[in-house]
Amino acid sequence: MESATDLVEYNYEALASFTGGFCEENFIGDTLYGKVFRGKIQQDLKTQEVVVKIWVNCRRFATTPELQKSRLNNEIKLLTNSGLKGHPNLVKLIGFCCETERLGVVYELKPLDTLEKLILHDDFTWLARIKVALEFACLLECFHDQQLWHRSIGAAYLMIDQAFSPRLFDFPMLVGGGFGEIRSREYDLGSDGYIDPLMGLTGAWSNKTDVFAFGVVLLGLIAKRVFDLKKRKELGLLNYVHIWAWTECGKPQSKIFGVKDKLQSKLWGMFKKHKESQLINKSLVDKSLENDEHFDAGDGVEITKLAMRCVEEYPEQRPTMKEVVRCLRELDVVKKFSCFVLPKMSVASRGGVVPGLT
Repeated sequence: MESATDLVEYNYEALASFTGGFCEENFIGDTLYGKVFRGKIQQDLKTQEVVVKIWVNCRRFATTPELQKSRLNNEIKLLTNSGLKGHPNLVKLIGFCCETERLGVVYELKPLDTLEKLILHDDFTWLARIKVALEFACLLECFHDQQLWHRSIGAAYLMIDQAFSPRLFDFPMLVGGGFGEIRSREYDLGSDGYIDPLMGLTGAWSNKTDVFAFGVVLLGLIAKRVFDLKKRKELGLLNYVHIWAWTECGKPQSKIFGVKDKLQSKLWGMFKKHKESQLINKSLVDKSLENDEHFDAGDGVEITKLAMRCVEEYPEQRPTMKEVVRCLRELDVVKKFSCFVLPKMSVASRGGVVPGLT
């Protein structure tokens, strides 16, 4: 186990007591290899709000206790002994449990909910969505600056705190920057609905794999759409947010359904050039968000362009996270409300409450 002298080592019974016996009422959601719960730690007369994550035997993904322990070890190392320690958009780790086949961690966090659940809410405002997008983009830029690749990004693995800041809390496929790859099978693909097509077809990944997944998150934020496993049969391929976006932007069905040959590639290239002029003013922003008092039509077009660049089929055509951050900072809403929207590390003071944020 990595050295983490400031952490509390809990037994599994303590984790159960924090969460009411891992009861359904406190259940937040699933991770790739576990489950997450709200919890409370009673300390004398004080109550501390926490989030508890446990690793469990996973039916969907083959794994072993040894691999699960490696994931726990990596998470402790990332959050307590890396260049990203203390980053405001990472969860704050306060303790862990490492018993035989019973593993867990405790975060100091009182979340609103996961981003996946909040995306569809009408009271999750345009300003709050832009704040989440920009802060998360800045976090991923920091990851990449340190040669760290997350590779399993998904809206379900981002908690939104009381200040509408995203907190990344799951890192099962982290690699680079001193972190070795943990493989449960020949290759892991990542989070359903956010998988880079390159990984899906070949198992290979690049530094643009995270960019693709971020693009899906960004599309979800602006279009109020999420990938839902329960709706696979009902929606088919359009359940995938990026495929829905490709369709909305006129991408040929042959490309979407994976029909690839030299002629199709040539036709898609010609089609894309033809469509570029038509997409200049294209916005995928949900109509309800267009009525938000802080929404700017120009921002809707620009953020749609950015999201579509992120989910380009070929990695070399996608921007870097540094470019993504730069584009987001140029949005009119970011310039007008910089005290609220810009990440904590960029602004000395947040200022007062922003009207319209509920």
